[in-house]
Amino acid sequence: MSNTPSNTSGDTSGRKQNKTPNKRSQLTKRILLGVAIALVLLYIVFLFITTNFLGSNNIVTETAYNAKAYDIVESRCLIARQEEYLPAGSNGVLVFDVSDGDKVTADGVIATAYATQEDVSAVQRIEELDQRIDYLETLNSVNAAANVGIDTINGQINERLIAVMKGINEHNYSRLASDEENLMTSVLRKQILTGEQGNIEDKISELKAERSAISAGAPIGTVKAGSAGYFVSKVDGYEELFDIDKLDEITVEDVENASPADIDPASYTGKIISNVNWYLLCPVTADEATALSHADATVKIRLPSVIDGEIPAKIVRVNTFGDGEKAVAVLQCNYMSDALSKLRKENVEIIVNEYEGLKISKAALHDDDITYTVYHEDGTETEKTERVQGVYVEYGVELVFKQVVIEYAGDDYVICNETPDSGTLLNGSTVSLYDKVVIEGGDLFNGKIIG
Repeated sequence: MSNTPSNTSGDTSGRKQNKTPNKRSQLTKRILLGVAIALVLLYIVFLFITTNFLGSNNIVTETAYNAKAYDIVESRCLIARQEEYLPAGSNGVLVFDVSDGDKVTADGVIATAYATQEDVSAVQRIEELDQRIDYLETLNSVNAAANVGIDTINGQINERLIAVMKGINEHNYSRLASDEENLMTSVLRKQILTGEQGNIEDKISELKAERSAISAGAPIGTVKAGSAGYFVSKVDGYEELFDIDKLDEITVEDVENASPADIDPASYTGKIISNVNWYLLCPVTADEATALSHADATVKIRLPSVIDGEIPAKIVRVNTFGDGEKAVAVLQCNYMSDALSKLRKENVEIIVNEYEGLKISKAALHDDDITYTVYHEDGTETEKTERVQGVYVEYGVELVFKQVVIEYAGDDYVICNETPDSGTLLNGSTVSLYDKVVIEGGDLFNGKIIG
C-alpha cells in the first residue's frame, strides 16, 4: 500500500516531463514562423517604398529646350546667270574702282589704268591717307563739340566690344569690319580725352604732309561697264553655257556633263551679271523632286562651303524627263555678295520644311492613360479615359504625365509643339520649356512620388 502513491506520483511526474519539450518545440516553430512572415511583410513594404517613394535615385532627366529641325534636300548644283564678258579695254596696270559683287551702272567706270606699278602704289597710298585724314578730322570735331565724360566713353567701349564678340560667336562677319571700326573710334576718343593719344591735330598735319610729298602719274585709260549689273573680276568659261530664258529645257545630263568653254582669261577684265536673279540647277532624285514639287515656292538654302547662314530662294520649276529617275530642280535667288558672285559648282542644302519646338529624346516617350471631362450640350458631363503618347515630367516630388504633339521625328529625338492647336490635347496640358523630362527610370506612372 505504501508503494502505490509513490508509483502514481512517479508516473504523473514522468508524463509531465515527456510533454514539456513537445510544447516548447511547437511554440518555437510558431515564433519562427511569425518572424519569417514578419520579415516577408517587411521586405514587401520595403520594395513598395523604395519603388514608389524612394525611386528618384534611379530616374534620369533631361531639360526640354527649344530647337529646330529640317527636311533637307542636298544636291551638287550648277549656277546659271545672265552674264556678259567684259573685254580688256586698256593697257597698263589696272586699279579696280569696284569690288566683286558691287553693283555698277551702265557705262560706269570699272577700273582705271596707270602706266606703272609705282603710279598705282602712289595712288593707293594717297587714298589711304585721305581716308585716315578724314577719319581723324571727324573724330577731332566730334570730341571738340561733345561734352562726354570718361564713364560714358567706357560704357560705349564695353557695348561695342560685346558687339564685336557677338558677331564673331554668331559667325556674322558682314558687320565685323564696321563693329571693329566703331570700337576703335571709342578707344581713340578715350585716349584723346585722357591725353594718351597726344595732340590729334599734330597727327593730322603729319599725314597731310606725307600726302603732299607723294606724286603719281595721271591715268592712261579706263575700263567701263557695257551694261548695268554686278561686277565680277574673274571669268570661268561657263558664262554663256546656259540660256536663262530656256531653263525649262535643262536636263540632268546637261548639268552633270557641263564643262567650261575654252577661253583666255587674260582677254577679259571680268564680266557683268546683268540680271539680279540667278539660278541654281540642282540634280535630284525622283522622290526629292516630288517633295520639292509639293513644297512652298519660297524656301531657304544653305551653301556651307561659301557662306554662313541661310538665304531665301524660290523654286521656279522641277524638270522631269524620260524615265523620271532623276530631275533638275531650278531655284531662283537674288541675293548678291562677293562670295555669291563667284559661285559656279557648289554643294547646296535646300530646306524644304522647318520645324521649331521642344527637343526631347525618344527614350522619354511613353504611352499612358489620360482622364478628361467631356461637356455635353445638355449640361451633363462625362469622364473619359484615353491612352495617348507623352512624357513623364518631374513636378515637385512626383511625376506628372504630359501628352505631347510631335512635329518632327529624328533618329533619336523628336520636336514637340509647345503650343498645339486648341482641342489637340485631351486635358489641355503638354510639355513646357525647361521641364525636367524623364529619360530613364523604372515603373513610371502619373503621380509617382520620387522625393
